Amino acid sequence: MVKIGIMLNAAPFQNQSHYTAVKITEAALDKGHEVTIFLYDEAVYSPMEAQEFPEWERLPKDDFKRLIEKGAEIIACGLCVDLRGLEEGKGYIKEVTVGGLADFANVVSLVDKIITFWG
Repeated sequence: MVKIGIMLNAAPFQNQSHYTAVKITEAALDKGHEVTIFLYDEAVYSPMEAQEFPEWERLPKDDFKRLIEKGAEIIACGLCVDLRGLEEGKGYIKEVTVGGLADFANVVSLVDKIITFWG
């Protein structure tokens, strides 16, 4: 088993970074690996519970719910959250935690591989 850390920086609707990170995470989890995703910068908008686009079949929040159900850990950068007025992540899906760069440093120290997605 491999431990993988992913830093996602891009906003969920900005480019393909979100989708690619989700697909890599899903594939890794399906193979029995551990994955922690650290949301940084605009990526902190990804797990917002209030996302609604009726014409879309799947939303970023749904992707994260599915990944969490499969065993992924999701941590959002607290400073990034606060600077965007997201009230310490109160609008997030339940299982997402709000941490800090010290948490990301801890992830980096514990994983075998780190992948970054920048917008």
